[in-house]
Amino acid sequence: MKKYFIILSIVVCNLFALSNAHAYLAVGYMKCEKVNQLVSENNSDVKTMIMFWFSGYYTGRNYETSSYPLKPDPELIYIATVNYCSKNPESDTVDLADYLYSSLL
Repeated sequence: MKKYFIILSIVVCNLFALSNAHAYLAVGYMKCEKVNQLVSENNSDVKTMIMFWFSGYYTGRNYETSSYPLKPDPELIYIATVNYCSKNPESDTVDLADYLYSSLL
């Protein structure tokens, strides 16, 4: 009986894992007002963080969609992020990344 309970537990856990297979966690998520603050403070790491975060987002979306659009220049991604966030302080970096990726398709 114990063996059947263990097998049933493994099956149920796998079903839960499969139901979240396409979920993602946006670790680089930031509100645009935070991006604006870091840019105005001339934070030296914010540019690198934005460029690397979008690169990871881009890779993940390529995996998800099985499409491989041309990778944009990281410098242009940073400029687009600063411009977008200055115009949309209530938005966040995931909204922008989604928009940028969709425009590359």
